Amino acid sequence: MVQSNPPIDWSTGSKSALVSIGTHSLHLSISGPLRPPNTPLIVLMTGHSSSTLEWAALIPLIAPFARILTYDRSGLGKSETKSPPPTITTAVSVAQELSALLKAADIPPPYIMLAHSWGGILAREFLHLHPTDIVGMVFVDANSEHTFANPSTFPYPCMNAIQGSVSYIEATGLAADTILSQEQGAAVMQENTRPGHLEAEKAEAAGFHGGDFDVLQEKRQLETHALGKWPVSVIHANGARDFQAVYDAGVAAGNGTEEERRLFREFIADLVENGGERARRILDLSSDERLRRFRETKKSGHNVQMLEPELIADEVRCCSQPQSLIYAAYIRRATEVRTPSESIHLDVKWLWRRWLVSGDKEV
Repeated sequence: MVQSNPPIDWSTGSKSALVSIGTHSLHLSISGPLRPPNTPLIVLMTGHSSSTLEWAALIPLIAPFARILTYDRSGLGKSETKSPPPTITTAVSVAQELSALLKAADIPPPYIMLAHSWGGILAREFLHLHPTDIVGMVFVDANSEHTFANPSTFPYPCMNAIQGSVSYIEATGLAADTILSQEQGAAVMQENTRPGHLEAEKAEAAGFHGGDFDVLQEKRQLETHALGKWPVSVIHANGARDFQAVYDAGVAAGNGTEEERRLFREFIADLVENGGERARRILDLSSDERLRRFRETKKSGHNVQMLEPELIADEVRCCSQPQSLIYAAYIRRATEVRTPSESIHLDVKWLWRRWLVSGDKEV
């Protein structure tokens, strides 16, 4: 592992280090091509209690064309935790820690956020803290303020009753179908049972259930198109298939009352009918409809990164190209500080939109 002192040049090569944010240190890794100044960096926000180990199949697909940063949140993977460990980890606190990490490592914007599951909430809290530093967002079966009727009790009691001791990864086929190698899969399983990981998982669950979704909704990011005229991509997975598989296995095991089974079936039916439209609402983050991309997959359940990582890589590629236009936007923002920001944004983003919509790479 590379030591965090002396200062690391994070713009080139494959590097990793524990970086102190004052209270403790977080582990980050960066790989991909040389990153010239003011060009975008992909920043991964994993889902609830998920370490970067789950993304081992995706990184090699992105690194050839874009520089990508992955990091483990407090208590997960190789990262340390605060002392004493927190009893609740909120989305806001995660965004603040990521801000501290990027500052401590001296890794400047612009950033393109890649977010999965609860990571969608985290990435948007980071957007709230850094509204001018984000130039694109890719959401992978991500949560939003519209995902759950009642996030504070999800998974709902009927689901827990039906699942019982049924293994999620076995019932859904994730264990058999993942493209992770045997060694990579074993590393994920070992990490997920580590005592420090379980403690961090409990703290993150407290944040998930304790108001993260309400706090985000109050910011009205979708109504105000908080991302502005930058691209946003949403991948909607076949989560209903996962829940149906768990339901079938649970019922076969004799779990749950008839009422609990009915409630679970109704949840699945609603997800089939309305889940896609709820996911589409995330696209409203961008104020330009031509910069919104929506993609559905029937093959993958919730964990697309372990089943179809190539879909994610495709969307990241779309959001991260052409880097030259992002470079122009940031150069002008930095060198023409007296120019009204709206004028700068309109000029450069017109070129950006033209490139994405028309495919004209000569603009």
